[in-house]
Amino acid sequence: MKILLQNIHSRLYFSLLDIWTANPRVAYNFRHSKQALDYVRKQNLKDVQLVVKFDDAQWDEIIPLPLLVASLSAQYA
Repeated sequence: MKILLQNIHSRLYFSLLDIWTANPRVAYNFRHSKQALDYVRKQNLKDVQLVVKFDDAQWDEIIPLPLLVASLSAQYA
């Protein structure tokens, strides 16, 4: 399982160093949703969503992020 960030408009996945890729295999794996949410908050990213990718794509899940990510992230600190 991989925890990825995806831009909702371009559908690109976050890789590293502000590089975005169409290939989820090379996207950065945050490993835990809290790490992804913390990164979104710290970088003040907008228009992104969490994508949980599994080896079997039928189980993939897209999770839209609320506008107040900071408060959601703080809940799990």
